[in-house]
Amino acid sequence: MKKLEHRVLRALIFFTIMLFGYQLIFAIFLPFLAPPEFLNNFKFIGFTITFFGLHTFLALCTFIFSRLPISNQLSLLLLIASIVIPLAYLIYNFSYILNLNISNVIVVVFSTLIYDLIRKDSERNHIRKYIKVLINPFYLEDEIF
Repeated sequence: MKKLEHRVLRALIFFTIMLFGYQLIFAIFLPFLAPPEFLNNFKFIGFTITFFGLHTFLALCTFIFSRLPISNQLSLLLLIASIVIPLAYLIYNFSYILNLNISNVIVVVFSTLIYDLIRKDSERNHIRKYIKVLINPFYLEDEIF
């Protein structure tokens, strides 16, 4: 396993464990330990963990199924699902996002970071490398896309 594949796999496993751990703690233990009005403060943290956790769980499944001797259509379907399902979750919770009291400075900084990633992606191809690591079991770092 190459160094980039190892880093991607470690990150996917970490975020997937964090998602399941958060869901387990929030669903089972916190209602017994904390009053419901206290849990409202953690809703945004849960939204963020669930949003990224959905992607990482499906991306981890894509990574695993692309290495198995099964049809590649399943790994491509999981790759599409790892993009579409978090977007559907985002659209479903759009009213919650609009009701958040977020500072304009934070929105500008976050938008600038996303713009910078997209601009740099055309130069350095970070997102393409990530997708190639998920899909291609014989990924080479110096390979042209």
